[in-house]
Amino acid sequence: MKRTDFDAIVAGAGAGGATAAYYLAQAGLRVLVVEKARLPRYKACGGAIPRPTLERFPFDLNKIIEAAPAKVRFTFPGLPPMEVPLPDQPVLMVMRSKFDAFLLEHAKAEVLAETAVTAVTESRDQVQVQAGAHKLTARYLVGADGATSTVARVLGLRQQRRLGGSLEAEIPLSGRKELQAEYGNRAVFALGTIPWGYAWIFPKGDHLSVGIGRVRPGRVDLNAALEREMKRLGIHLNGAHLHGHPLPCYQAPPWPFWRGQPQEPLATRRCLLVGDAAGLVDPLLGEGIRYAITSSRLAAEAILRDDLSTYEREIWRQIGHSLATAGLTANTYYRLPWLCYQFGIRNPATIRHLVSVLTERGSYEGIGRRLIDATARWLLPGMDEERT
Repeated sequence: MKRTDFDAIVAGAGAGGATAAYYLAQAGLRVLVVEKARLPRYKACGGAIPRPTLERFPFDLNKIIEAAPAKVRFTFPGLPPMEVPLPDQPVLMVMRSKFDAFLLEHAKAEVLAETAVTAVTESRDQVQVQAGAHKLTARYLVGADGATSTVARVLGLRQQRRLGGSLEAEIPLSGRKELQAEYGNRAVFALGTIPWGYAWIFPKGDHLSVGIGRVRPGRVDLNAALEREMKRLGIHLNGAHLHGHPLPCYQAPPWPFWRGQPQEPLATRRCLLVGDAAGLVDPLLGEGIRYAITSSRLAAEAILRDDLSTYEREIWRQIGHSLATAGLTANTYYRLPWLCYQFGIRNPATIRHLVSVLTERGSYEGIGRRLIDATARWLLPGMDEERT
């Protein structure tokens, strides 16, 4: 085998890219991370991560945790809110600029910033990468370059991707005691705000992260919808700078999906896609950080085995099947949002299961049967002692 410049090149220094670089470099591989932006860079993202996801890293991340809300509230226009506690604070809030940089620092990989990957040529025993003026070679390439991945495009992968979109703003809490009291320790999901989407309020220490997202393509004025919903919830944007980003939500393979593989190939002989580049975003909630981290760990394991042939199967087993089920749930919820809020979100049993998914204590698999069973028990007196 020809000598290459690196064992692995990682395109993208986000959470997924930094995670892949960490596991590969820790195993002794020569790793280069190529990032098109100047580091550290701002990343528009709600920044909510289940605690178990972070606890899998063998180092302490407490210094970059902004908040750990003690409760979560769901709202719907014209209907009573539903609030549940979050015992042991299982969801942690981060600013992506700090979080991604912290992971990359621990990776101890070489970094080439302000340089974009523009071309990839794959041969039997190596991959050639054009990054700015640099012509580089590696045994493997990890595409962690986001929803509009250049790596995916030049390799002919994920040609059928479907992008939703979101807007986010940071609202300072300094001098705003009423907002601190209402939202400083509470995560809010404002449902029913736009078709195929919702708004959110997440506490981040000295400020709030507010945003709105839509999990399907379509012409919707997210700016106006966000301003309208935040005003309803007592938050005035007052010219706050809005950051937008696409949401590459997971598309399930053809029914029956449990016998299938991911919707499109995610790997070639020497290249893999992870995170947003692989379309691993929850099609119900638009969440993607945990799946970026998990897929990057799986990518690193495949590279360390020197065999990418099982990568897609592991993605399906550990991520894809659950997200495919989330897609079926989304198809029901977003078509009948008022009904699903009334009989789903306001049902104590179903909300507990949804919260278990949010906190990585449960998964979407089997959620349909559980929701039907829980709704029946809630509606029929005497079937559930916890009915409220």
